[in-house]
Amino acid sequence: MVIISIRTKMLLIYSVIIIVTFTFFGMTVIKNYQGIVVRNEEIRLFQIANIVADTYRTNKEDVILINTMVNSYGKQANARILILDSNKKVIVDNFNTYIDEIIDNEEIRSALGGTAKSGTYILEGRNILQLSVPITNYNENKREIGGAVLISASLEEEFSDIKNLRNMFIKLSALSISVALLLTIIAANSLTKPLRRLNDAVERLSSGELGYKVQKRGSGEIRKLIDSFNEMSGKLRKIENNRKRFINNISHELKTPLTSIRALIDSLTIGESDIGTYKEYLEDIKEEAVRMEQLVNYLLNSIKLEDINLDLKVEDLKDTLEDTIKLVKPYAEKHGVTIIANKIESLNIKFDKNKIKEVMLNLFDNAVKYRDPDKKRNYINVGIERNSKEARLIIEDNGLGIRNDDLSDIFNRGFRVLDSGISTDTYNESHGLGLSIVKNIIEKHGWEISVESTYGMGSRFIIKIPIRHI
Repeated sequence: MVIISIRTKMLLIYSVIIIVTFTFFGMTVIKNYQGIVVRNEEIRLFQIANIVADTYRTNKEDVILINTMVNSYGKQANARILILDSNKKVIVDNFNTYIDEIIDNEEIRSALGGTAKSGTYILEGRNILQLSVPITNYNENKREIGGAVLISASLEEEFSDIKNLRNMFIKLSALSISVALLLTIIAANSLTKPLRRLNDAVERLSSGELGYKVQKRGSGEIRKLIDSFNEMSGKLRKIENNRKRFINNISHELKTPLTSIRALIDSLTIGESDIGTYKEYLEDIKEEAVRMEQLVNYLLNSIKLEDINLDLKVEDLKDTLEDTIKLVKPYAEKHGVTIIANKIESLNIKFDKNKIKEVMLNLFDNAVKYRDPDKKRNYINVGIERNSKEARLIIEDNGLGIRNDDLSDIFNRGFRVLDSGISTDTYNESHGLGLSIVKNIIEKHGWEISVESTYGMGSRFIIKIPIRHI
């Protein structure tokens, strides 16, 4: 299959448009000019024909005057002038070749019928304009057609001018088309150059060079496209870095319990130990096995992160929040964190109760884990509020907070905040999936989640529920 580049397509399309436009314009101009030339000549000859007809009508007995007039106007018009009687017989001919002959054509028949008529013909390769007017007599206010005046004139001179004009227009068109095509080539190169660079960047990205950025040039849609690509490339690099970090963390944490289990088993196989030692070692092995099971479950959750199915039912979000607070309150108080329920409005909406409860548990758990041990009082403020546009579920704490550099990555899979204020146990318990799962569940509902945080002051998670869901 032949692949045609955008530049080639642009050149072909614009070339066809330019050529068709110039051709159509040229044909229209020349045709109109030809019509004007023929019409002007026609008007001039009709004027002469009417003068001849009027003169003949009033002076037809004066043969010398009539012949002199016809010869004079014939030379002036560079045309043949015939005067015919009502029987189509030639009475006067300035060339004296058709005297007394019968001439019958469409123009003469029309004139003898009382209507002037003209037409253009090609005779022996020459363009001829032929027209005829009636010779009208009035007897006692009665109109009678006494004959006709026929004029035949060559249009070769006029058509020669038109031919010269056509040739000149063809030359000008060829020059204009050449210039237009040159400008089109320049414009096509200018437009497609950033696209070619973008295509090269896509190929480099697909070959694994994540984070590659295209130099910003141009404006308008091309600039926006480059900005979007650079943003996507940066996000892909972040995702890949988070993935590698996640795999490294999981690999390390899987290796740790395996190493512990192996060491405990080796200890049991060396020498003889009493039953108490065996039980103690087996309990340690069990703890490490449970820890491994938790890690495996986290891995499974990570794999299933995109395959969340919702069981949507109309529920009161207030009831779900209050149930979750009751569930998590003992755990929070055990770690010195007070949960304060502020204004909680009733909100009957369609949502997956279990999934939203999982979201709330995750946010409460993080608020407890990342409490500030140096503060005398740690708390979590919770509330549901609504206005005409949306409802908002707010969970706010006064814990350690999140650094600005980490805010953009906080919902990424595998991302964990590493800070001197966070205990080693808390860090080891985290696998960087919680907030990623939270965001996925919220977005599956068609809601939005955002975070505001000041390092050292605490964090505020806001779940926005659009009014259309209420």
